Amino acid sequence: EPVEPGTNLAAIKAGADILAHPGMISEEEVKLAAEKGVFLELSGRKGHCLANGHVASLARKYKAPLVINSDAHAPSDFMTAEMAQMVGLGAGLSPEEIKNLYASARTRFLQP
Repeated sequence: EPVEPGTNLAAIKAGADILAHPGMISEEEVKLAAEKGVFLELSGRKGHCLANGHVASLARKYKAPLVINSDAHAPSDFMTAEMAQMVGLGAGLSPEEIKNLYASARTRFLQP
């Protein structure tokens, strides 16, 4: 599904915590997301995952935080840790980058 123009920018400016399946997000939007600490999703969902390499590449360039997510719509959509690892590797991340993104997300979202 393509992202409607202006959606990513509006969400980033509004202070979203995570930008889910941002699609072909622009460099300017990724740079702003990095500045505001907005996490960008690498999605395991069919269709949404097609832009993962693009998202990961720009996130690396601008040091924007990432999360790996299933974007589950049904119980069968949940992913294992192994599948999440494959999503990250498929997006071009190294095992070390995947380990670091988990740590960063845990710190931001799971610890009080």
